[in-house]
Amino acid sequence: MKCPVCNSESVRYDYERGQYICSNCGFVIEEGLVDQGPEWRAYDYEDKLEKERTGSPLTLKVHDQGLTTKIGYGRVKDRVKLLKMQRLQNKLRVSSKDKKLVTYLSVLNNEASKLGLPEFVKETAALILRKLVETGLARRIDMYTLVAAVLYYSCQINNIPRHLQEIRNRYGLNSSELWKALQRVQEVSKKVQNFRPKVKPVVYIPEILDKLGLPQQVAIKSAEIVDIMYKTGLTSGKGYLALSAASVYLISTLLDVKKTQKEVAEALGITEVTIRNRYKEIINNFDIEVSL
Repeated sequence: MKCPVCNSESVRYDYERGQYICSNCGFVIEEGLVDQGPEWRAYDYEDKLEKERTGSPLTLKVHDQGLTTKIGYGRVKDRVKLLKMQRLQNKLRVSSKDKKLVTYLSVLNNEASKLGLPEFVKETAALILRKLVETGLARRIDMYTLVAAVLYYSCQINNIPRHLQEIRNRYGLNSSELWKALQRVQEVSKKVQNFRPKVKPVVYIPEILDKLGLPQQVAIKSAEIVDIMYKTGLTSGKGYLALSAASVYLISTLLDVKKTQKEVAEALGITEVTIRNRYKEIINNFDIEVSL
């Protein structure tokens, strides 16, 4: 917000008067604004908890979306009766048909926290997992394999660069089982609007440079090559990590800061053959001559 008188961006909000005031010239930009906050004041965290009349926002990470009641610990005469009511309420919160969903969501939240994924990725993953359980596609497949596939696909949707090899190695998953799980995830995701992978190959380049300790000019040229290939459709059906790694290897060779294919492969957890194949494709498509 800018002041219309002096064009200063130093604008503050006066909570007592409900006004936006320019700190530079004192001009009142807006007044009579409605306070969107609570009508009470809290002086510490315990006071805030006592006066709050609403719970946490709805979330898909919990089986009932967080819309529940809880019997608190107040001053009561019959403490035994209170404990029995609390125990009964906790049992009633999870119905028999929701037990499987509760287990899957619990594993999902734990694994997502271990991977350090942001909240919006967890919410997307929880929605996909709910759809899998509802449609029966979560049957006859290992739970951790399915959760890993859901988290990977959620990262792809939200433009978070996590490669499949990293997920597979972390959990020690079987390749065929993981592909089977990914097919189920993709099948469910097609029915949800805008649930398509948005990750581009260039997002992997900073991570590759960081692991290999290469200079920034390698990243700029590598990103140009990968971006052209992505826009022209030459990346279709190819792993983005391997393609980015091959472009980094090529540019590092041309700029005389070369890393061997073995060093690149070991740093990223992929095979030398894969890097070599992507490297040859880049050279052929761009008609590049490399003298070793």
